[in-house]
Amino acid sequence: MISASTDDMNEPYHMDNLKLFKASTQDAEVVFRLMQYYFFEASAWSDEEILPDGLYDCALADVEARLRDEPDWTRLIWLDGALCGFVQVDVFEFEGGELPELADLFVLPKHRGKGIAAAVVKELVRPETGEWLLATFRKDKTARAFWQRNLPKMGIAQRVPPGPEKEDFRYLLIRAQ
Repeated sequence: MISASTDDMNEPYHMDNLKLFKASTQDAEVVFRLMQYYFFEASAWSDEEILPDGLYDCALADVEARLRDEPDWTRLIWLDGALCGFVQVDVFEFEGGELPELADLFVLPKHRGKGIAAAVVKELVRPETGEWLLATFRKDKTARAFWQRNLPKMGIAQRVPPGPEKEDFRYLLIRAQ
């Protein structure tokens, strides 16, 4: 789910020096480490516990398998030649079809406030890509406020999907205009 680790839009969302690279199985250890930072930060509101081995519930073998089986799952975010985060895209079954889900977006603290999250969303959610699912944890008030404040600035329409809400998540359907 999208976490509070997204950055605010202080800069324009188009960045020539921002690059998204699809992660491959060779990147599994990097993705795994970034996910540990992501889970650490989210543990303040996700109630996730650290395991006895000192890691969060994310196995390197699972990351490797996912990168192998779903090559569009993770993109590494680079800005000015520095690794600054990741974004993960899942497929979500919805109303008899499938939607891409902006599942996890994590920007390292050093790189926040530069408009990276907005630039990543604008790169992925384009008019030709149709509707996307955006989910945030209900307890992650920072992420929910970020999207409420910034989706309109990005020219992205949002609507609450029909049907019952899940207890832990808040869902939005988003579409670039």
